[in-house]
Amino acid sequence: MYDAGDIGDDELAAADRWYREYVFASLGVVETPFSDGRVRERGDIHTWMMGRGQCSARITQIRDMLGLCAHVRLEMLLAREMSFSVMARHLYPALSEGRARMKVSAQCALLLEQLAHAYEVLSKKKNRKNLVNDKLQLDI
Repeated sequence: MYDAGDIGDDELAAADRWYREYVFASLGVVETPFSDGRVRERGDIHTWMMGRGQCSARITQIRDMLGLCAHVRLEMLLAREMSFSVMARHLYPALSEGRARMKVSAQCALLLEQLAHAYEVLSKKKNRKNLVNDKLQLDI
């Protein structure tokens, strides 16, 4: 989709983030790039599990924001890595393969745009909350 120009950098980054958070939240596994020997992850089991819980909460917030149908499509596209053809057969069995694949492709492009926006909204809410907390600490 990225190479075809259907999505941009923001959507690609959001898809990668959602996938990594989904895998961490559901399996407790973090996929890391090849290591250069430096330790990047610090903490203990408690901080690790708190991070996992935060990822799970974000996945739930995004599911609530975008809806269950969008969540199912994200799982199919990103977590299960299904092709548009396979998704089309599951979602639109009564349509012709070409038409169903086009519908799924368009839906996924739109969904990734919405996902990027959802992460932006969540980030703004977090920043606003941190700003209020910082202001409260200064007032005290």
